[in-house]
Amino acid sequence: MTFATIPVELLREILAHALCDHPRPGELLCVNKLFYELGQPLLYADLDFRSITQLILFSEGTSPLVCTPRTLTVALAGGSADFEVFKYLAAALRRCLSTSASRTEEGGIESESEERMGNDGKVSLELLSLRLHSHSGNPHLSYIYEALALANPKTFIWRGPDPEHHFSTAIVPSATFHLARAISTWTAIEHITLTNMSFPSDQLGRNTPFAEAPLLPPLQSLRTLYIGQSTLLPPSAVAAMVARPYAGARLETVRLVDTYRYSIWGPRIRRKDVEDAAIMLGDVVDAGEERRREVLERVRRVVRCEKKTERIMGGDNGDEQGLLE
Repeated sequence: MTFATIPVELLREILAHALCDHPRPGELLCVNKLFYELGQPLLYADLDFRSITQLILFSEGTSPLVCTPRTLTVALAGGSADFEVFKYLAAALRRCLSTSASRTEEGGIESESEERMGNDGKVSLELLSLRLHSHSGNPHLSYIYEALALANPKTFIWRGPDPEHHFSTAIVPSATFHLARAISTWTAIEHITLTNMSFPSDQLGRNTPFAEAPLLPPLQSLRTLYIGQSTLLPPSAVAAMVARPYAGARLETVRLVDTYRYSIWGPRIRRKDVEDAAIMLGDVVDAGEERRREVLERVRRVVRCEKKTERIMGGDNGDEQGLLE
């Protein structure tokens, strides 16, 4: 059987799998004209950067993309120590925006492109996924906001690049501020996953800008929030987010997995910690018993605290894996 006899639909599926696994996917498009025509939309619809070099080369490209991407992934082995990764990500997203803005209407292609660009001048993505480190000594952390504010994802994931059993901090406290600012600009966000994260605080975890403020700004479209392997997270910040009267009606679940109020050598956060923090919120105390019951009911319905990864020693190692109530 030759390529000429393979149905186009089947060949497209084969190419999709091959492009995902190939270390230099562009080479596959050079096989022949058919591979080029079928492969380009597949390659650019789901952008997947595995090195800083790939990200830079894409951002410096000048030719229009054949389509606006649906997903964008940056996964750097070892997390990469390049301080300007978010500068390059911002440039890559600007290229996507430039492509969307410059397309002319050809057989309905422009309408799809405009939908993904959005009316707010952002790149609308089904998924924006990061697997990399930020660094506390990075002088360019402001690029986190500049880059992420150019996107408007439905699903956002930022995980650390290390194995799950290796408890490391990928999102450093100084990066958290810029991340929260960027998230506040997203109008389509439905699912957020953040792991290997540390929140701004003093060494004792008692003085933090998140202590009295909601963990995230109001996000009316948000449905699920997952925070894993995180330290210095005040339960009051989670409580304030879930309990506020204007909290998004669509919020279904807030999962706190291996999260700690202080360091990893202390106990993990339990749902009871969030409940206790919720009833001590100023507006809840002032509103009376009925409001208190409503808040407790919402916290118990939405918040799930879990233990997933066992430590060698310290803290609450005696607890079984699963829910922490």
